[in-house]
Amino acid sequence: MSDMQVVLFNLNGIACGALSSQVQEIVRHQEVNKVPNMPKFIDGIINLRGKVVPIVNLNKRFNVGETPITKKTKIIITIIDNSYIGYLVNEVSEITKFSDKNVESPSEILKRINNTYIKCVGIKDEKLTLILDLTAILNDSELELLDNKALCV
Repeated sequence: MSDMQVVLFNLNGIACGALSSQVQEIVRHQEVNKVPNMPKFIDGIINLRGKVVPIVNLNKRFNVGETPITKKTKIIITIIDNSYIGYLVNEVSEITKFSDKNVESPSEILKRINNTYIKCVGIKDEKLTLILDLTAILNDSELELLDNKALCV
């Protein structure tokens, strides 16, 4: 395996990242239109150049609190099964690389807690970064719900 290029972001003080290959683009926070009967971690939808994009609030998804909206608040856009999904994060700090020797698989304890979205843990300058698999944050039924609701708005 070669170096892993990662987009680093913050979730209420938790250092996280995602493979840059999973990130379509990063956009500034914009007004989100609410959609009724959605899970609490779905803030609503935005219009991204004519595409309806559901917005998943990662702080709410992972039960780490609310996301205060500031100038640094960003939306990370990814594509899952040909559908755009936006992930709301506190801020995106940088794009960096982790070498093989600075990446570890999640421990068995993390795997048992049903954190299948944790791809690995990056270690840089003695700091740990949870590297997430953006395609595994939502389960199939949640993706289907988003697809159906977003298209019907």
